[in-house]
Amino acid sequence: MRWTNYFIHPGDNRYYVFSFRETEHAEEYEQMLRSAEVPFERHEEDDQWLFGVPRTHFREALRCNHMVHAQHRTKFIPVAGLRYALLIVTGAVLLVALVGALSNAGNAQGRTPEWELGVSTVGVFPLEAVGYESIQANEEGLTLEWQPQAGSGFGLRLHRNFKGSSWSIETGLETLRMRSDWGLSFVSEISGEETTDTLSLRAGRYRLPLLAQTKVPLNQRWELLAGGGVCVDFLLSDVFTTGYQQIGIIYHEYQVEENRQRRWTVPLRAEIGALYRPADAKKAGLYAGCIWWREWSTNRWGEAQWERDLEKANVRIFMPQTGFALEFRIILPP
Repeated sequence: MRWTNYFIHPGDNRYYVFSFRETEHAEEYEQMLRSAEVPFERHEEDDQWLFGVPRTHFREALRCNHMVHAQHRTKFIPVAGLRYALLIVTGAVLLVALVGALSNAGNAQGRTPEWELGVSTVGVFPLEAVGYESIQANEEGLTLEWQPQAGSGFGLRLHRNFKGSSWSIETGLETLRMRSDWGLSFVSEISGEETTDTLSLRAGRYRLPLLAQTKVPLNQRWELLAGGGVCVDFLLSDVFTTGYQQIGIIYHEYQVEENRQRRWTVPLRAEIGALYRPADAKKAGLYAGCIWWREWSTNRWGEAQWERDLEKANVRIFMPQTGFALEFRIILPP
């Protein structure tokens, strides 16, 4: 299985081969190579166009390849209805927040507004206690260690308080960036030689939380909040990166890919935190807490591949179902 449209020339590892099935794409790629002054050979075989590029010009040829695919890629959300739905939901959140803020502008000092809008930032951290930890697997001489790293996120949160009740509901729109390191170690079955390297990936997702919350007042200014519900996650496209090493006359090519699953997921989510409301209702409130989520099933996975001459190894792992983050939020004044 080949993940990309380029590979090492099977008969001469001094060259890379880029393949295109669409004539229009091939013509554009050729023009880009000429503009970048990259030497190449073009050949048609099995209803596809093949371009041979010297390894010394691989970086520039790969950049041209990415530019061609960027011009012809499908839209981020290919279904028009979903694109407009996302815009409508975002606009509705902002509109309701604005209406809520205006309707509560005349509230007396010290009263809890009916509607609240918050701007939040989160830090995602590997936490073994909730199952968000390193994973190791090996097959065919390739050992893979997936190591989650700290990530980050940003979002808007819309909070609806019910009068005379300790319960409330919350929604919003968030974006998350999840980082990870992939440690690769390959042992050749022919020479016994061991080669290692580490590649880094950053995967993203959009998230729409749908939560119910309850609060316990600690005093006139502090509240303890706890809530739970579900999230609607929309994952971005698959992410991958490649690397290579030259040891003597032998080239080692390897790559990793993450975030492979259905585009939509609905993980469970729980939150707990503390909210501070200043005495002056015209000043912003502050919230700090932690978030935990868990996907329904183990369906997100990644792969690593290593090639050395005629040797080839693949390892697949399933990513953790859970996540943990710390959140800091500013509650905008009405």
